[in-house]
Amino acid sequence: MDQDATMLTGPLGSTIHVLRADAATVTALAAIDWNRWFPRVCLDPVRGLITLMTPSRLHENLAEILVHVVDTAGSAVTGASKGLLSTRLRGPAEPPGTGMEPDCAFYVGERARGYQAALLEGEAAADAFLERTAPDLVVEVEITSADEGKIQRYAELGVRELWRLHGRKGTRDLRVDFLALRAGTDPRPIPASDILGGLTSDDVCEAVDGVRFSMTAQERLDAVARVVRRRQRASVRVREAEASYSVGSG
Repeated sequence: MDQDATMLTGPLGSTIHVLRADAATVTALAAIDWNRWFPRVCLDPVRGLITLMTPSRLHENLAEILVHVVDTAGSAVTGASKGLLSTRLRGPAEPPGTGMEPDCAFYVGERARGYQAALLEGEAAADAFLERTAPDLVVEVEITSADEGKIQRYAELGVRELWRLHGRKGTRDLRVDFLALRAGTDPRPIPASDILGGLTSDDVCEAVDGVRFSMTAQERLDAVARVVRRRQRASVRVREAEASYSVGSG
């Protein structure tokens, strides 16, 4: 194992330990229940990387809020949403116990329905579905410069889209970047979510604030639904304007 381990403090105040090791060592270390000591663990034999995170209160709060935002928006936009939370994601050939552990991950639409059908068959079928079917969307609340490579790993696993939140402890400033992912190519920045109805960074940040300062479950639901409905109305107006222009220009 690389003795030059790196300890970082993330922009939201989380503590991250980054260690490098060969694939065999990473695989051997997977036998240890690291989650007894660190809530977020990445054991990646492909990159030879071990990342151990102790999330800050702000990190965990924002991650929980984004779970609610994505779940509510995904259900409204696609009619089906299944959250995987921080389930570890790995390729079919990668050893058990290794893999990427995002802040939250989701199946939406068709994949959500497929996962639900597998769940109804039993836990073994659900596990098999997860192993062969990557989530549609992964959310990362805090990525440091030492672990930028995990974004490409999500692409290699088959994840379609990644949301990356940018924030800083001590401020209320938030921004969300959307990346379209495809194996074998660099992550592609996109102005809005392809998966969730064209939601923009401003939409997501507004929904996060609405959920964060709500007092009841209904208020939290309404905060997200309000943003989704407004985006859907805006999309309809754009399509109508494009159709009108097309007819007029003919």
